[in-house]
Amino acid sequence: MADGYWWLPSLTTAGVLGAIAWLAREWIGARLTKTIQHEFDQKLEQLRSDLRESEEKLKARIREKEGEIAALRSGALSALASRHAALDKRRLEAIDQIWTAFRVLEPARSLATSMGFIKFESAAELVANDPRARQFFEMLGGSFDPSKLDLSAADMARPYLTPMVWAVFSAIRSVAMHTAMRWMVLKGALGKQDYADSDAIRALVVKVLPHYEDYLKEHGPSVYYIVLQALEARLLEELRTMMSGVETDRASLEQAAEIVKAANELQRSTLEEASKA
Repeated sequence: MADGYWWLPSLTTAGVLGAIAWLAREWIGARLTKTIQHEFDQKLEQLRSDLRESEEKLKARIREKEGEIAALRSGALSALASRHAALDKRRLEAIDQIWTAFRVLEPARSLATSMGFIKFESAAELVANDPRARQFFEMLGGSFDPSKLDLSAADMARPYLTPMVWAVFSAIRSVAMHTAMRWMVLKGALGKQDYADSDAIRALVVKVLPHYEDYLKEHGPSVYYIVLQALEARLLEELRTMMSGVETDRASLEQAAEIVKAANELQRSTLEEASKA
């Protein structure tokens, strides 16, 4: 029977060896797992550290950029505020300048009142034959000399005025100077030709004061002094609007452009007619 169990020692040895091999694999596996986990934890911690460092650097750059942007914004706003303040100041100066130019036209506007009571055609016939009549018109104008009117302040103010302020002033200047031209014709006994185109002046005034169209058609140049008073009121209204800072709308811009164009054409045609004489 002993011969029947000869294989038991071999089986026992194989089992022990198998157990040892299994334990070795488990131990090695555990060691590998632990080693890998440790390395993973180290790398993960390093990654977290790198991310924190990157985050801090990013935050630092953001704070730096925010500081730069704030400085730029502050500087830009300060510069913008300075420009606005300077522009507002210049606009106020422009208002003073255009009003000064309006006052320079006072002799011509006053002359318009006197000329309103005189029939041009009859007066032109009278001065042609009566030296005393010419003297009367010389006295009527006093020392007024249209060529010596200094309106340079208006030209200097123009870039800073609203288009409508300049347009109304242009209409005032045109009407006043055409009245002065009629006076010069009578004072110099230059004949019956009226170098002031009444139709063109009426068209110009109507662009500023539409409700004066029928009035001017009926009375003509004799009411220019009344028209000048209405234009003065309109000029003051536009200056107040300008000082209040109200933006000019499209309709006003178009109207102003038409007024200035009509005033320029009237001045050009009058100078051409005067040069022919």
